[in-house]
Amino acid sequence: MRTLADLIFPPSCLSCRRPGARFLCVACEAAFPWIAQMCARCGRPTARAVLDCADCREPAPAFTIARAPAAYRGVARDVLMTFKLGGERRAARRMAARMAACAQRMIVDVITFVPASRTSMAERGFNTAQELARGVAQHLRRPCVRTLRKVRETADQASLDRAGRRRNLDGAFVSLRAPERVLLVDDVMTTGATSDACARALRAAGALDVMVVTFARAGD
Repeated sequence: MRTLADLIFPPSCLSCRRPGARFLCVACEAAFPWIAQMCARCGRPTARAVLDCADCREPAPAFTIARAPAAYRGVARDVLMTFKLGGERRAARRMAARMAACAQRMIVDVITFVPASRTSMAERGFNTAQELARGVAQHLRRPCVRTLRKVRETADQASLDRAGRRRNLDGAFVSLRAPERVLLVDDVMTTGATSDACARALRAAGALDVMVVTFARAGD
């Protein structure tokens, strides 16, 4: 049965905008870039399965393992941009379900999320990572807890290389408390610098094992 909201705001595919789909249309679902082969540690999509890759060597990241359902391209990128920039918060539940499937075997005490900058909060009105974390927590039946705080504004990561991203985020996050096993949620991982900085803050606050799940992962 169609709801009143559907009548006023008809649902459409979050990639191609074809009307009628609540998440993705049949064609875009078929084109969804699921990750098949990856780096065993950081989850980076690769041509063949590897134990580690350039993103998690020299230095190794502070997180134990990272996973994502989708490669950051095509349909997955469209969904993410529609969610982040188009304000389509309805997408969070479906995105979180795919993320939770990647994290089912991870043994965690709490779910937490990457804090948003003041700029992104002012522009979007919500924290994309927090929205996804709530959904993941519901699927995994674990509490969603705010454990991290961003203590200083940072430059835009997009214009920086890998080393520059690490320097840019050094000391940007703090955590006052953290349980032993934490699942950190973000929307997308590119080089892993943000996840690494957050994981270092969580470990400094007492976490022994920090795992990461994102909706999309950049890679080969």
